[in-house]
Amino acid sequence: MTVLLAATIGALVGCASDPPPPPDLVPQQAAATIAQLWSQEQMNHFKVTFHSDDLVECGVKNDLWKLVEVTDRNGNAWSTTYRLTDRGNKIVTAINLKETGRGHEILLKGPYRIEVTGITDGAQPFTKQAAFRWDIDWDKAPDDLKACIPRFELSGNETALFQLDNNNWKFVSYMNPEDIQASPPPPDGAPASTPVVSLPLPH
Repeated sequence: MTVLLAATIGALVGCASDPPPPPDLVPQQAAATIAQLWSQEQMNHFKVTFHSDDLVECGVKNDLWKLVEVTDRNGNAWSTTYRLTDRGNKIVTAINLKETGRGHEILLKGPYRIEVTGITDGAQPFTKQAAFRWDIDWDKAPDDLKACIPRFELSGNETALFQLDNNNWKFVSYMNPEDIQASPPPPDGAPASTPVVSLPLPH
């Protein structure tokens, strides 16, 4: 009886000394972290590329961008391009507009909504990949943005890399498509994907 009691106590002491498992990264936490980055204007500017025959003229009429001459060091004009006005700078970060109407590029500022669509293990130990879809929060978007840029173009997909640091999951960076680790198939009986979580990012 004494031997059995000693063995039981020893087993309990051994279990108590084992470090707790690291916390799991859940969609709510991933979404909240990305939301915080957006509110602090860090790594939050998503780019869209689309075609529109009316975009350039609409932006000029609404004083969002204007055609300017690009000059060399001697002051000689050698090309023209569209640049944001002070008003335009309040709604987007950068533009690259095409006279042909094909392949306009706009770097957005938000406001965004995100939807975490899945979380998988990263390629390195103690890393996670959080896939999410973003779109402009149309209800909070400024009227100048709505005036010229079509709503259905203001969305995209990203994957964020998180790393465990001091038992907390920290955002590292957005990932290039070629760097994204394919997740292994779930075991029999396991859910096929992480539950989807939608979150409006703070204004």
